[in-house]
Amino acid sequence: MQSISRILCPVDFSESSARAIVLAETLARGLSAEIVLFHVFDTAQDYTKAGQTHPVDAHLQEKLDTVLVGVNDIPIRRCMHIGPAGEAICWFAESEQCDMIVMGTHGRTGLSHLLFGSIAEYVMRHARCPVVTVRERPMLDEPLQEPLARPIPPPRFM
Repeated sequence: MQSISRILCPVDFSESSARAIVLAETLARGLSAEIVLFHVFDTAQDYTKAGQTHPVDAHLQEKLDTVLVGVNDIPIRRCMHIGPAGEAICWFAESEQCDMIVMGTHGRTGLSHLLFGSIAEYVMRHARCPVVTVRERPMLDEPLQEPLARPIPPPRFM
């Protein structure tokens, strides 16, 4: 069995992302692993003819720097990258030799899922390491119903 020494935790500053961070912290503490907090953004702050002048928004960097501050017993790195989120997460996990990805998912369904896609779904399909997703759930979510056993249907020839 492969040991887990580096956990990638993509961060988008949402509630589901915060829940994923808590799980990543718990896993890292139990496994003595490093956490890599990773934020992906769509566009650079400034473009010139020469290229990007300020690829990272200082406000986003400050926001990322405040995540998991005060956790002294777990090694934590913070990284940012520009590009499509799903592709960047999978690429970064592979290039940094991450053993696991722990990420939040918004749990969109129907039309919103069709229009916006799912970054978590993309990562689950393309990542080359295990992926754990943490879904944002409403506080008043009803408990699941016990599945009912159905009688075996009679053969068709009867």
